[in-house]
Amino acid sequence: MRPVHDIGRRFAEAARERPGAVAVRDGATDLSLTYGQCLALASQVAEVVAAHAGAGHCVGLSVRKSPQAIVLMLGCLLAGVPYVPIDPHAPPPRRRRIVADAGPRLLFVSADTAANWPDEGIGALTGLAPAGGGWSREAGEILVGDLLVARREAAGSPDIAANELAYVLYTSGSTGVPKGVMISAVNAGYFVDWAAAAFPLGPGDRVAQHAPLHFDLPVYDIYVALTSGACLHLMDDRTVMFPAAAYRFLRDRDITALYAVPSALNALTRRSRLLESGLPRLRRLLYAGEEYHVPQLRTLVSALPERTRVANLYGPVETNVVTWADVTPELLAGTRMPIGGPVPGTEVRLLGDDGVPRTGPAEGELIVSGPSVTPGYLHDPERTAHAMLTLPGGGGDGAAGRGRVYYRTGDFAEADAAGVLRFRGRRDGMVKTRGFRVELGEVEAAILAHPGIAQAVVRPVPHPEHGTVLEAHVVADGSAAAPRDSALRHWLTGQVPAYMVPVTVAFHEELPVTSTGKIARSAVGGAAG
Repeated sequence: MRPVHDIGRRFAEAARERPGAVAVRDGATDLSLTYGQCLALASQVAEVVAAHAGAGHCVGLSVRKSPQAIVLMLGCLLAGVPYVPIDPHAPPPRRRRIVADAGPRLLFVSADTAANWPDEGIGALTGLAPAGGGWSREAGEILVGDLLVARREAAGSPDIAANELAYVLYTSGSTGVPKGVMISAVNAGYFVDWAAAAFPLGPGDRVAQHAPLHFDLPVYDIYVALTSGACLHLMDDRTVMFPAAAYRFLRDRDITALYAVPSALNALTRRSRLLESGLPRLRRLLYAGEEYHVPQLRTLVSALPERTRVANLYGPVETNVVTWADVTPELLAGTRMPIGGPVPGTEVRLLGDDGVPRTGPAEGELIVSGPSVTPGYLHDPERTAHAMLTLPGGGGDGAAGRGRVYYRTGDFAEADAAGVLRFRGRRDGMVKTRGFRVELGEVEAAILAHPGIAQAVVRPVPHPEHGTVLEAHVVADGSAAAPRDSALRHWLTGQVPAYMVPVTVAFHEELPVTSTGKIARSAVGGAAG
């Protein structure tokens, strides 16, 4: 039985209503596919996938961001076979680990990246033609030209079969081994249905698809857009890499909706003409993935039309989005942006250090339960058990008396009397220095309040006397207000207690970022610029 929240069905309905409308437009090649073409191609993909990847199997997609990639994702959803997006530019050891763990029966790759898979027996897609030779049709030729495929011998997975997955997203584990977050069809569909109601799109919208396909942000871009009749504009990797080019793309395409991480948006404000020329057609800007510090967010919002709705979305990959807050002038006048209140149907609680959930105004670890929360990590029951917490009470996930299962985010937050949540950092972002507990994000927020600082990361480092001290790594904004080491530390003494002032400040030209565009905190700490 198909799930209640069925993304594939909703896409097919939108395609049948507007078959001639442009659905996807490629930023690199300018190739466009209409809704009718997308549905025809995705239906052919679904036929192929269903025939070659049965129950308990998945499909690997190591393809560049392109209309073909979107068709493959839609085809897998229509077939009810989960897909695993794999960054084609990731180092070979990481790609091999993901394939070994996920065990895809089919592995699709872009023709120009096939050399990245020397041991997989990559071959022509035409060897997997659906019944009736559908690839020979004009629209089919569009798909075949850029894709190759490997048929693999892979054992079925009970995890995949039991959880009715839509896709699996691999994220970095603390041990350095990628972990596969299982997202069921219900998880994904529930999020898409909520997002389409909270941040609706329509046939007049032009949606920029900014984040890489192996990240979780594209779920909104792709599926809310393509179940609503909007046009999806794919931003190729090179355009995303250069803020000036990204800005030209957004302006030239008259983009109306954008969803990105704060690091990428900060780069736009610092290294493009955004502050001078704005984005006059943008009506919706969503951000997620990391904290957006208020001074930088205030600068960005000042360059946007007054009617642009800006919202902060919060949720790890394991939960999808579970809280959100509209960015208002009142909040921009504060010091840190809240993550807001819970998505309807989702329960968000704060767990105290004693393992007891708090009520009312409180502080604790965010735990989440609801229909968008992952069933766990693929082939890793131990890690799944460690991440989940069962609490007694009604409304449980299962038989009466079994309690309710929560995902432990590892994020700390504070709730005020109105229930509004404010992010207070990672569990591993709380350190003690000179006997005081310090939240690294609070120190970063203080540094970023300086008008001459554009980016900041604070790290704890061992110290023989104090146990731990703080060091800051910053990027100046290039203005006359930009301080140097001693000047910034002196300024901070007037903002925070002495124990929160970093002992050293290293200035850099740029801070490293991950493949998903967020600041790569674990890589920060090289030579100063």
